[in-house]
Amino acid sequence: MPGARVDTFESDLHSTLLAWSQKGLFTHAFVAAGDLRESAPAVRVSLAPDGRDIFDLASLTKALVTTPAVFNLCQRHEWAMDLPMHEAPLIKQDPKRFSGLPEALLELSPRQLLRHESGLPAWRNFYVQCESKGNAPFRRPFDEAVASYMQTHNSPKPIYSDLGFLLLGRFLEKSYLSDMASIFSDFYKDVNWLSTASIQLAYGADLPAKVREKKAVPSGFCKVRQRNLVGEVYDENAWALGGRCAHAGLFGSGDGLTEFLRALFAAPFGRDLLAAQAAEMGGLENESLLGWRQGADPAARPFGGGKSMGHLGFTGTAFWITPAEHPEKPLRYGIVLTNRTVSGRINPAIKDCRRELFEILWQAV
Repeated sequence: MPGARVDTFESDLHSTLLAWSQKGLFTHAFVAAGDLRESAPAVRVSLAPDGRDIFDLASLTKALVTTPAVFNLCQRHEWAMDLPMHEAPLIKQDPKRFSGLPEALLELSPRQLLRHESGLPAWRNFYVQCESKGNAPFRRPFDEAVASYMQTHNSPKPIYSDLGFLLLGRFLEKSYLSDMASIFSDFYKDVNWLSTASIQLAYGADLPAKVREKKAVPSGFCKVRQRNLVGEVYDENAWALGGRCAHAGLFGSGDGLTEFLRALFAAPFGRDLLAAQAAEMGGLENESLLGWRQGADPAARPFGGGKSMGHLGFTGTAFWITPAEHPEKPLRYGIVLTNRTVSGRINPAIKDCRRELFEILWQAV
């Protein structure tokens, strides 16, 4: 009986979440899986002992905010995926848009940045160059530093790089003449981009105070800020740059993320984006697709056998989607959200936890 089968999977998921929570890995979690073509998930389990259910989605921001913003400009022929930024039609028409940026940065193409093939290093602590007063950090230019890294640390191999997405954010904001949060909110109100305007994802910096106080999930103690973080982006660079960034800063509930993924698939733009990701899948010399990742590591492989696409988040978040061409279960999605950073900045146990959860989620769909 289908109902009994669902109950079994949800019971297994709940038991697994409780076991990892009791080990101290996280205090809050959400898991769900289903078919993008269906109106509701096949299974859904939430661990929210105090009713808090809004998570710091961390690097899922790259996939859900930044990548669609890039695709939109390319579809509008204002950027060109494989041309250096200085050759983008929008920039050639209005060169003042990027005035002041070092020429070396404009040699990069959107594809290089989305696929983490820019040669830029993975991460740098830009937050030490930013001053802050209380909870109101402000931004200092980092363009020259990034250009310097390109000249002195350029790697011929793909490197998953937050710096590359920070740079994409600079390009996007100058192209849209808007900030990342506004770019995102304008998009999800546009039915040509998503099929519904009821998406409940937002940058943490824009969460109302009452929502942050009552609904945001704690994400642990920050040594830099010397406080426990609740409703405040965990990533120090994102915090120092104001919390509305291209690489991190998005917050949302599991139900909000589920609805977002379904709405993305339901719109022509979203289906084009998913198809473009699927077309990039192949060998594993670079697991990056176009702003998304191929789910081929041991923790993700159980969901789709290494042929899924999505993203991970440092705070303990992940989602994977199988492409329409998947031979076994096409257009299935799996979501795991946790606040695993409450157990420390680095905790390898999250990998085993994700693997166990995605194994069950795959069986359930």
